[in-house]
Amino acid sequence: MTKYVADRIGLSSKTFAGFLKDPRLLNSTTQQTDPIAIIGVQALKNLGGEYASFAEELEQDFQVRFSPKAKKINPLPKGPKIYALLVGIDKYHPESRVSNLNGCVNDIEVIEEYLRNRIVNNSNVPWKLKNESATRQAIIDGFQKHLCQAGSEDVVLFYYAGHGSFEPAPEAFRIKDSDDQIETLVCYDSRTKEGRDLADKELSYLIEQVAKNNPHILIILDSSHSSTATRDQGMVERQTSTDGRVRDLKDFIFPEEWLKYRLSSIYEPPRYVAIAACRSYQTAKEYRGDDGKPRGAFSYFFTQALQRTHGSLSYVDLVQDVNALILTKVKDQSPQIEALAEDLEQTFLGGSANERLNYFTLTHNTEVYDDWVINGGTLHGIHPVPEGETLLAIFPQGTPIKQLEDIDFAICQAVVTEVQPEISKIKVITDSSLLSLEEPYWAIVISVPIPQMKVHFVGDEQGIELARTALERANEGEPSLFIREVESSSDANYELEAHQGQYLIKRVSDQRSIVAPIPPAPDTQGYTQQRAVQIIKRLEHVARWVNVLELKTPPTSQIPASNVDLEVIIIFNGQEYSSKQMGSNLRGEYSFKNNRWIPPEIKITVTNHSERDIYFQIVELAGDYSISIPEFFTERGSILLSKKSENDSKLSSKTSDTLELVIPRAYLNSGVTEYNEIFKLIVSTRDFDASLLAQKGLDTPPPTRSTRSRGLSGTLNRLMENISSRQAKRLRIDNIDNWMTKEVKLTLVQPPGGGD
Repeated sequence: MTKYVADRIGLSSKTFAGFLKDPRLLNSTTQQTDPIAIIGVQALKNLGGEYASFAEELEQDFQVRFSPKAKKINPLPKGPKIYALLVGIDKYHPESRVSNLNGCVNDIEVIEEYLRNRIVNNSNVPWKLKNESATRQAIIDGFQKHLCQAGSEDVVLFYYAGHGSFEPAPEAFRIKDSDDQIETLVCYDSRTKEGRDLADKELSYLIEQVAKNNPHILIILDSSHSSTATRDQGMVERQTSTDGRVRDLKDFIFPEEWLKYRLSSIYEPPRYVAIAACRSYQTAKEYRGDDGKPRGAFSYFFTQALQRTHGSLSYVDLVQDVNALILTKVKDQSPQIEALAEDLEQTFLGGSANERLNYFTLTHNTEVYDDWVINGGTLHGIHPVPEGETLLAIFPQGTPIKQLEDIDFAICQAVVTEVQPEISKIKVITDSSLLSLEEPYWAIVISVPIPQMKVHFVGDEQGIELARTALERANEGEPSLFIREVESSSDANYELEAHQGQYLIKRVSDQRSIVAPIPPAPDTQGYTQQRAVQIIKRLEHVARWVNVLELKTPPTSQIPASNVDLEVIIIFNGQEYSSKQMGSNLRGEYSFKNNRWIPPEIKITVTNHSERDIYFQIVELAGDYSISIPEFFTERGSILLSKKSENDSKLSSKTSDTLELVIPRAYLNSGVTEYNEIFKLIVSTRDFDASLLAQKGLDTPPPTRSTRSRGLSGTLNRLMENISSRQAKRLRIDNIDNWMTKEVKLTLVQPPGGGD
């Protein structure tokens, strides 16, 4: 009976049994609501319709009735409702002969967890379809009977994680589309005898039905439809073989009249934002995240970006962020976005995600944890404890926002000891005498950990043992602070292979060497300690580069992502291409003129939309693992950008000089004709020294810094020093800097032909 009731209300049997044993138990997520109330509300929601609306009203009331500190709790913000249809397929119908996947269900579970507080469940139609429930008809019903309920003030999300494919296009489709194939989504039962894929034209038809009420529509597809990409051995890709059956027009879900309109010159597509995991000629890969669970590579970094930024990035910035992060993890996968120009600048789900917190709330929870906890966890960007120490400053509740930047106003400091999805336990590490167990406080993140890069050692035992010795002595006789060895490749970011007297550094996801081996050629003389030390230094060099790339806005930063704008403009063949229009497709091509190659050019514009002065700098992360401050501006430290004028509507902005973009000669000589660059914007409320991050190309040892930066203090400068030096001791914090980051990835291309 317990299992039946638990299943009906969407809880695990263990969780439901816990509620029955201790009816006083508070919800471990919100820390605010009586569990019996939760069960009742969930039951009403599952009935749908007016019952679900009544359940929402009850939830608002429960905020007041059941909270131990009700008078201090603000009501939940009201906003658009989110109608979601989440589809994840790992296991396909046995008759289909479609290969199974691993991380699709995990992908939609994480998305559901992120959206849980805002999703509307007011339909008898399931909105989360997993494996055998994700049939073709169930997905169609999800659109027509659930998503079509969304109104003009609401938001629609369709998220698909599974196989993509192709099928031959009927003759009627070829009138307008030159391609003789149509892209498809492979449903659970698609490849059974009577089953069919969901075709792109059918998806367009369904989206058009949803769009009739004019909601904000977001379509996310973590799948691929490439007919040309080469599969990597051992790499799980979300694409299956083409369905060779040609279907009649009557077998599609749309009427013939709609198809005629769809193929006509007067057709206007519905307005929506579409994000795909990769380009048309690439495949969407699977990836094992830091928690060890299989995921889609795109979905993993996409949800990480959402959690770090609380959904405050624009769509174009969000995809650029994911594109930059995915570059170092898997080969040949670049997420894409399609939307009207004005929609690209909207924030995730049209701005309907909960407003980002400028602080976390700290309370002493006696009901569940008997400990101090903050209302922030992995979903809010708090790093897991194994990655390192997250330090918090604790302030009285109600402290003015400006004073949250001054450590002198803090009551004490604390460190995170355990991280769960929506809460974290903390331990006070300074004088706690001013804390009352009965009062809530505000917590600000003042220091974030810099995770060690995980490396798996494989190959010849002699070479591996020498490398282990070098790793254990890398930090002046102590173990390396930048990298650590792991036992399994499934837990690693990179692989160090010892083979035929050489050391090679490979990316685990595709077994591709990322740098030249040491020594350059196989050596029959065997391995040496000197070469082992060299390869460990190279690994640390890569780790520093990755740390800068993954340097992300702290969870409690007072600078919203929308306050500062970065535009990158690439110029070649007499045309300008902006990151604001091109999204993740930003490419710069060499042109061949007067018997020589002419490199593309670049300039950037940074705009301050806020009402305060800021400091910024651009950092370039190149494909050779160098980090530099490009000569866009004369200033090498941070650059002051004034707030917008009160008497003038004109925004404050700076446009750089125009620079050439070149592929290093050594790469061109080795046959490399595509080269990735990432330009990272770092913004702070205080002056900072970005030169602390600089390092030369991989063949040069990391710079030795015997002095600190230009006398600057603050949490951002401390973090930059730690990226370079990884000081293990806890440093004194003088100022609490508010800072944020954005990045744009671009690809340099030298086309074939022209000349040497």
